[in-house]
Amino acid sequence: MKLLHFYFVAVIILISTISYSQTIVAYKNNDLSFGDVFIGYSENVEHTDPRAAKFNFYHTKFFFADLLLSFNLPKFLTNGKDKLPIEFDFNHAAWSNRDRTTGRNTINPNTPNELRRLFFYLPVYVWLGGKIQTNSTLSPGNYNGTITITIEYL
Repeated sequence: MKLLHFYFVAVIILISTISYSQTIVAYKNNDLSFGDVFIGYSENVEHTDPRAAKFNFYHTKFFFADLLLSFNLPKFLTNGKDKLPIEFDFNHAAWSNRDRTTGRNTINPNTPNELRRLFFYLPVYVWLGGKIQTNSTLSPGNYNGTITITIEYL
């Protein structure tokens, strides 16, 4: 059986619409990884899976702030000329003020998400998984894509 390896390179882009004294600080903790997948099989990484992408951020606007979180997601993972479709939905994205698998708020990663009344300097965690379905036309190798996250004040 042919073996494929899938992973993402994640990029965080911060956009602040307030003055420089009110910033947003963000970190990438983990890239989304599907690991080794045999050709002809699917793989699903939900936001609770340790292989999901994980980010955290906080804002410095005094007391509470409303933020807009949006993703620029790839439609395909690529390996040279080969393209593999990838899907994202409510089972694949969530956020929380706590770094744990329970109590997360699911979000749609395909649309901008408003996060309301976030307390300053309190970390916000964001997780993102995805789903792939391989087919026999793909070449073995590493497939990758880029996730861009934009966080801005409302």
